[in-house]
Amino acid sequence: MNQLRHLAIRTEEPEKLVAFYKEAFGFREVREGLPPPQVQGSRSFHLTDGYFELAILGNVPNQSPNGLYHFGIKVDDMDETARKLESFQKHVQRRPADTSFAELRVSDIDGNLMDLSVHGFLEYQPVKSAKE
Repeated sequence: MNQLRHLAIRTEEPEKLVAFYKEAFGFREVREGLPPPQVQGSRSFHLTDGYFELAILGNVPNQSPNGLYHFGIKVDDMDETARKLESFQKHVQRRPADTSFAELRVSDIDGNLMDLSVHGFLEYQPVKSAKE
């Protein structure tokens, strides 16, 4: 079954937004990252509730609007998913094989960006509660 596993938010004050999600909701930080070389001056933070990943991406002026940037879906079969998407879009282009993020970046019919991946983005599994 395909799973929604990742949401990315851009902000000019990532440290403040990270503190908000940690303090208000108890999310924990799973890693801190640096942006790709072409986006110097910003940092990224990756939080989780134990199952879902929330990426807080440092924004730099004129990069893109603050707010929802993209979300990620882990898919079971990339070829099948790409075929389905082609019925909605003219062309689906895969990322290079050595891309460390998602294998495919597409948009929905309203233009919202999605990263699609078979292998997933982070290597953690859902955290079981103390009751389980």
